[in-house]
Amino acid sequence: MRISELRLYHLSAPLSEPIGNALIFFPSRQTLLVEIVAGGLSGWGEAWVSPGTAAAMVEQQLARHLIGRDPTHIKALWQTMREANEGDGIMVAIAAVDMALHDLTARAYGIPLSSLLGGARRDKVLAYASGPFFKPNGHPYRDFEREIDGYLKEGFRALKLRSGFNPRDDVAAALGARRQIGADADLMIDFNQSCTARRSIATAALMEEAAPLWIEEPVTPTDIQGYRLAANHIKAAIAGGEALMTPAAFRPFLSEGCMDILQPDIAICGGLTGVGQVATLADMYNRPVIPHVWGSTVNFHAALHFISTLPRHRSGGSQPFPYLEYDVGPNPLLELAGRPKVNGDGTVSVPEGAGLGIELNASILEPYTIARKIISE
Repeated sequence: MRISELRLYHLSAPLSEPIGNALIFFPSRQTLLVEIVAGGLSGWGEAWVSPGTAAAMVEQQLARHLIGRDPTHIKALWQTMREANEGDGIMVAIAAVDMALHDLTARAYGIPLSSLLGGARRDKVLAYASGPFFKPNGHPYRDFEREIDGYLKEGFRALKLRSGFNPRDDVAAALGARRQIGADADLMIDFNQSCTARRSIATAALMEEAAPLWIEEPVTPTDIQGYRLAANHIKAAIAGGEALMTPAAFRPFLSEGCMDILQPDIAICGGLTGVGQVATLADMYNRPVIPHVWGSTVNFHAALHFISTLPRHRSGGSQPFPYLEYDVGPNPLLELAGRPKVNGDGTVSVPEGAGLGIELNASILEPYTIARKIISE
């Protein structure tokens, strides 16, 4: 089996109203899907960060290392692509290719992606609702109560609140969410890189009554000193890493003891191969990995399979880790293969079909495709 084509789809789904966090608003959902074709089969991968740039990288820097090669040689191809390109920015494009190679290889063997990754340790994964999100043109928290009610009705038993607007309203929102979800549910707080360490520390101290399971991205992604300061003063666990592009970038945070929960994104940190390296590093320090999940159904299902293989960690919450981040904001790209269902116990079932366990094709993507490219021999 040899790779015959790479098909690139730049997707954009406009939203009726922008959503966001304390740092940025999104008027649309955008991503790059990469389809790799070999032997009459295809596999899917994703890069949601700067999809146009990622597409150019795949075409100009990666395709020549892939066309005509055996797609099942995943690690060799990953190393070849990494060695042939300078700079960490290429890891986003490598992530999409690597994800697609994994999906394609698992389909070729007729096994779920989780089996290719070493075997699922659970057939369903506890999910948390990642939301609500800020809204513009008014108080950003104005719909939080109504939206949280919707998450609870859908079956979620945990949620991650966006924060970082101002300390008074941030604390009020956290305390209100805790009252709404009850004492037995898990609540996480995400500052989205929007605060200084001292502001995060002060705000988190006022939130202690809400009993957050973790505080996420209390400072900018590479501010190790800020993470160290936050970790020394915030009682809740410190989570981060979604913007880190290489497994090695996590090592200083682990050696400094200032990141309790590692959150690599499969679509950013070199794909399943890269995030697998993060998981190995985390094992050495006995730290849980809870991948950041954004983008489309492809990254979601890649994360779902990957998380099903991870070890169990006592978290201090209502259930042991790992958790699946479920983006509950408006997102047509998450529903390309049907909206993932939340079970009555707050879990999402791992698909049993080959590869990712979802089916995609160009016609399904057509309503959102704003650019398409086919690369062949």
